[in-house]
Amino acid sequence: MSAPKFPEIKPAPSRFRNTLSKYAVRRSSACQNCHTCAGVCPYGVHLVEGGRIQLPQEHFCIGPQCRKTDHFCVDKCPAQALSVVIHSGYRVLGDFRWTADLLLSTWFMAAYGREPHQDIETRIGDSGGGFDRLRLVIPPEAPRRIEREDIDTSVVLNRSGDGRPELRIAVPHYGGGMSFGSISLTTMRARMRLAESFDTLCCTGEGGYPDVIIPLSDHVITQVATGLFGVREETIKRVPMVEFKYAQGAKPGLG
Repeated sequence: MSAPKFPEIKPAPSRFRNTLSKYAVRRSSACQNCHTCAGVCPYGVHLVEGGRIQLPQEHFCIGPQCRKTDHFCVDKCPAQALSVVIHSGYRVLGDFRWTADLLLSTWFMAAYGREPHQDIETRIGDSGGGFDRLRLVIPPEAPRRIEREDIDTSVVLNRSGDGRPELRIAVPHYGGGMSFGSISLTTMRARMRLAESFDTLCCTGEGGYPDVIIPLSDHVITQVATGLFGVREETIKRVPMVEFKYAQGAKPGLG
C-alpha cells in the first residue's frame, strides 16, 4: 500500500509588519554589508536581497544556545555588529495559562505547518495542565487485559433525563466560540472540519453562520448572543446544540 500524499505545506503570509519572536537580533550601524551572517546562519535569519542584507528574520533565531555551534552569527561577524537578546515583546506577552511560548509556538505552527525549532514550549502553560495531562486510571487488578479499543473517551451531554435528546461526543472537549468577525472564513471552516475529524463539536461564536459550514452542521454549535448578530431561525434548526451568551462577555464568568 503506497504512502498517502499530502499537499505541500506553504508558509502563510503574515498580516503584520513585525512577526512574533522570542529573540531579538540587533544589527548596529557598524555592519559592513559583508553577508557573512547570511552565509553562516542555517535558519534563514539573515537574508540578502539586491546585494543588501535585510532586516533579521528574528522569529527563526534559536537565541543564545546558538553560541554552542560553529555558526553563531554574533561571533562570526567581522565588524561585531550583531547581538542577540530576549525580545522586549516576549517579556510582556501572555499570562499564566497562555504563556508567551504557547502564543509564539501556536502562531509559528499555524504559519509554517511545523513545530518551531527554537527552545519554545509548545504544549502546556506555567500551570502544567492541559488536555495533554489527562490520565486514564485503570484498577491494578483489572478483570482482563485492557486493550486500546476498550477505552472509551466519549461523553454524553444532556443527561438530565428531561426528555430532550442526548448527544454523545467522542472526546471530552469541544471548540469554544470564535466570532466570524474575529477570524477568517477559512479559519472558521478549518475549526469545524477539525471538530468533525474528532467527532466532537465546535461553536461558531457570534456574528453569523456562513453557508460554507452548512455541510458540517452535525458538528456545529451555533451561538445566540445578546446582539443576535447573524441569528436566524434556520441557523438554529441546523445544529444539534445552541449556546446562549448573555452580558456580552466573551469568557465565562467575566461578562
